Amino acid sequence: MQKIKIEVGTIKGYMRAVNEHYKKHRLPLPWDLKSDSKGVELLNQQESYEKKPDRREPLHDKVLVKMMQLSEDSHALSFRRAIWLWSKLGRYTGFRRQEFAMEKQLVIQYYIKPDGTRVVRSFCLKDFIWYDEDGMIISLAEVLANRELAVQVGHHYEIQKNRQNNQIVTQNRDTAYPSLCAVEASIDIVELAMQCGSNRPGDPLCFFQSEDGSNVYLTGDMITKYYRHVTQMVFPKISVEELRLFSCHSIRVKAAVLLHEAGKDASYIKLRIRWLSDCFQVYLRNTRRICAQHNASLKNVNDIILKALELSRETIPDDAVHSEGVTDTELELEDED
Repeated sequence: MQKIKIEVGTIKGYMRAVNEHYKKHRLPLPWDLKSDSKGVELLNQQESYEKKPDRREPLHDKVLVKMMQLSEDSHALSFRRAIWLWSKLGRYTGFRRQEFAMEKQLVIQYYIKPDGTRVVRSFCLKDFIWYDEDGMIISLAEVLANRELAVQVGHHYEIQKNRQNNQIVTQNRDTAYPSLCAVEASIDIVELAMQCGSNRPGDPLCFFQSEDGSNVYLTGDMITKYYRHVTQMVFPKISVEELRLFSCHSIRVKAAVLLHEAGKDASYIKLRIRWLSDCFQVYLRNTRRICAQHNASLKNVNDIILKALELSRETIPDDAVHSEGVTDTELELEDED
């Protein structure tokens, strides 16, 4: 008998069809996806299981290096430079797609507040806030005249997916690594956008100049395609299935993974990358850095074991007689898990 796998989405589709049938005959609906029934619980668990293999992968360090190289070989307003600047900054901030990209190259997307006010979906010029060494806000004009005055940059999230609206998260200047500094990247992003025509406070920052010389917006699809393109350049043998796990979201995953590798706890990661729940943990990986830390954490214990082994060899002769006990052939294993 042939085995057929039916996914959760298909099952839910069947149940919606059943509901429509009952609705048409004015009968009570038999299925409620918002209920706390055992059936709904099982479906949700299975759906979560099905999604796990498709969780997004963080951008590889070598891919980021390649993106930086490609950016350096491109003109100052190019797509390659724009996407590198946002990705470089995204390593710190863990931007969501809607925070630094549009859906279409020539159309500005808006959120509509309950009072009818329209808010540009991605960052605007006014959403990058600059601070001096005393923590006082300084103007963009001052920053553009002297970059070193900006010791900190704040990114203002007017609308967020988690509803923590109007949150400002700051990043410090990194004098040890200026080419990777979040403050410098933020200034570069502003300058690029202004040269493409964003000069009013409410103008979007996700601008770049296309090959035909027109100014257009970064889109999520463009970013996903580029991440996959560069990943394939760096790793030519990567499979189609593996490549599919990279998307625009991979920069947010990367930000979480980097903090985890640095030993930061859950509360720190949630604070810095703006999560309210622990759902970020699905993005964490047993990366090579994590594995290296595991080895390092066992170093002292391994030294003790080897020293004890060496000592035992010195004190116990090789031809020592060992007492033999009765062999238990019915040994019962205990598994506390």
